[in-house]
Amino acid sequence: MKINNNEYYIKILEVIIIYKKILLAIDGSLHSNNAVNKTVEFQKILNCKVLIIHSIKDNRLPSDLYPNVKVLYSRYNTLDEVYKEAGEKLLKSTKQKFGTAQDLVETRLIEDISPEDYIPKVVEEEEIELVVLGSRGHHSKIKKVFLGTVSTNIAKNAPCDVWIVK
Repeated sequence: MKINNNEYYIKILEVIIIYKKILLAIDGSLHSNNAVNKTVEFQKILNCKVLIIHSIKDNRLPSDLYPNVKVLYSRYNTLDEVYKEAGEKLLKSTKQKFGTAQDLVETRLIEDISPEDYIPKVVEEEEIELVVLGSRGHHSKIKKVFLGTVSTNIAKNAPCDVWIVK
């Protein structure tokens, strides 16, 4: 039986790497979007489950979320509402990128814990085998200077494989 190149590479991947569950951390940045695209392609090959998370703790400024800040303040009572709505939209649009595999994709908006703290915890609790995230994102620049980037912290502390995408 003759197999084509794609089938051959898929068989090799199945033997070498078997990820059953991937955590994809997103924040809407360019590098995060690149991580989404890579994960969508990877998920097609592996046909695995994907958990997409977005944390609104220590997030970016509202002007990065919506172009018209004045409209924001007339629509919402608190800044948390702004972040929640923007986060839900981001999660929904990201899930849609998985097309027909959406039934294997779960989304979570993380409100009260930073991604650096949430990711290692959920990786252990839910037996996630791979974390995918962008190398730089939309988080406090002051925090980055003193504590490092989210991706650096996850690479150091996650108890599984980590794929950092530029």
